[in-house]
Amino acid sequence: MDALQSLMPAPRELKPGEGLFLFASLNLSLSSSANPKFSFALERFADRLYQRYGDRLPIIFETEAANAKISIVTPSSVVPMPDMDESYFLHVGPEGLWLVAEEEWGALRALQTLLQLVRLNGNGEWILPYVTIEDTPRFSWRGLLLDTSRHFMQVEHVERLLDGMEIAKLNVLHFHLANDQGFRLECETFPKLHEVGSEGAYYTKAEMQALIEFAANRGIRIVPEFCLPGHSVSWQVAYPELSASEEPPAQVGELRDIFSVPIDPSREETYEFIDRFVAEMAGLFPDPYFHTGGDEVNPGPWKSNERIVAFMLEKGFKRGRDLQAYFTGRYAALVAQHGKVAMGWEEVLHSEVDENVIVHLWKDGIYPPELARHPLLVSWNYYLDLQQPASWLYASDPHDFKVTDGEASSDLNVLGAEMCNWAETIHGGNLDLRTWPRGLAIAERFWSDRTFCDGPGKETLYERMAHVSSLLSASGLRHCAHVSQAMTELYGEEGGGSFAQFAKLIEPGAYPFLRRRRLVLERTLPRLFPAPLVERYSDVRRFVDHLAAESEEGRQFTLDVNAYFESMTEGGETLYEQLTQWQVLAKEIYSVSRRNAAMRKDGIPKVAKALGHVARIGLIALEALQAGKKLPPLHAWWLKRRLREYAYEIFFIDKDLIRRILRDLRKPDALNKHNVAIFPGVAHLLTRACGEEA
Repeated sequence: MDALQSLMPAPRELKPGEGLFLFASLNLSLSSSANPKFSFALERFADRLYQRYGDRLPIIFETEAANAKISIVTPSSVVPMPDMDESYFLHVGPEGLWLVAEEEWGALRALQTLLQLVRLNGNGEWILPYVTIEDTPRFSWRGLLLDTSRHFMQVEHVERLLDGMEIAKLNVLHFHLANDQGFRLECETFPKLHEVGSEGAYYTKAEMQALIEFAANRGIRIVPEFCLPGHSVSWQVAYPELSASEEPPAQVGELRDIFSVPIDPSREETYEFIDRFVAEMAGLFPDPYFHTGGDEVNPGPWKSNERIVAFMLEKGFKRGRDLQAYFTGRYAALVAQHGKVAMGWEEVLHSEVDENVIVHLWKDGIYPPELARHPLLVSWNYYLDLQQPASWLYASDPHDFKVTDGEASSDLNVLGAEMCNWAETIHGGNLDLRTWPRGLAIAERFWSDRTFCDGPGKETLYERMAHVSSLLSASGLRHCAHVSQAMTELYGEEGGGSFAQFAKLIEPGAYPFLRRRRLVLERTLPRLFPAPLVERYSDVRRFVDHLAAESEEGRQFTLDVNAYFESMTEGGETLYEQLTQWQVLAKEIYSVSRRNAAMRKDGIPKVAKALGHVARIGLIALEALQAGKKLPPLHAWWLKRRLREYAYEIFFIDKDLIRRILRDLRKPDALNKHNVAIFPGVAHLLTRACGEEA
């Protein structure tokens, strides 16, 4: 794929020229009032090319003999803001390079485009294709949520994430800093929040200030989230007087029922506390937005607290939602008093909540008409932690939600969208793997025109992702090497070699699927069928925690199967060899894992046996196809029944969710945690061998 075809995210307008610009160095003529951010960006640009190609591109500031002219028209703010101009014009021709940006932020984005266009030829010359690009993002808010409350991420891990975000042209890091499992930021006003509520793992204010600057140099805003009134156990452990329960949580992470105890919205002291807290945090974070959370609030403790019940009667509140709306309004007003704009998850949507509060959508559904009162941010179907493949994530557009009165979502005030990295099973070690390269697909949805993403973009998605993924690796991200390294760390020498290859054929199941499966069992069959133990939060030391969400080997096998069906003559022998090798590999891993206590604990013998069974079914189907025969009906029925035991699940909420959960109740838990990545290709082979169309 040539340089112009591999760009990601795709620019708004691209006009290719005929020819190549060859150069030994970039001699820059810089006409601007740029601050040091652009100089830092040029250094990163050169460093990444060096890491990618092993040769350094000299960048020289030379006005008279310039082959690269860069013009930044107006000065930018010190830190990026919601109204920043990220547009740019880029032209490459015989005379060299010409880049024009209204503000420095556009020039930063243009450098990421150049990073993908610059190549090194066999003669040691740097080349750029002739091209004219006019580019501007589709959405002004293109974010990524990082949850550091459930598992703390060290500063170095956050910085690596920000480097990846710069390459993907994302511009908001939504920093989820407080939840039941931890309060992760130093607070001088209420020091117990970080001293007690963090269990010793938190960012100092100096570290956060450095991260804000680090992000700003890459054109990325940092928006903090301090979730209230729910998901607030860490607050209550530090300051029990905030709790809605007469018996406040005693330890960080304590849950009661499905969700945790919320804070008490009936006491004025609660708002005095929040006022002082927001005052300090508003002074630390320069961004005008302040996320107040508000999702998954458990009203049970409110209803069982006599004082809160009396307060609700006094105010005329009939439901917990009414009390939450009252709290949201008070919290948002305090945020506004300190110069910020409040945001909240979609549960804050209520007629009594001020229309200036941004509503953050996260559920896939149909929304009430009052949605039109608010600015909107969309995250539904962009949850990286649910482990869906890049093609599935890419197929969803931020405007695909619906409103009950039929109003088109495109007529609403959609500021943009965010992908989410919730950290039940993520820590700093596997963060890169969980984010990239799938995050590139979503980032393109946020930047590029919908017509491109719905059309030609999906046809070349994986080829373009592979190219930009190599640039991410050159920037120090570890997503490509992680699986092999993690297997050795988990299992020692036995985790290397063939075991690492085995790991690349297995994909993780989504933890919410397991949780919902458990809830169905607990509520429908409590006495007849013991519910399996499902960990809500992993210690991130399991096999499943260090698998790529999407197996490239499995995806390529499915493509090869489809290509075989187009000709029915070419590729059959290669498929047979692959399936045979995987069957042998499965036997080897089964034997090794039965002798290894750590592997047995992770259920790997069952997963290895599953790979062997799936490969064997594929071989039987392929043999029939190559012989030009159809499988006998009884044999076909048995094979389909056998294959169904290893059903490949992509987690999403639909009308068949309960059916899908119930169907797999009898599966060993190891087979609910893992997907055999070659399953889709084998299922296609079997369907055709049964004489059916896939």
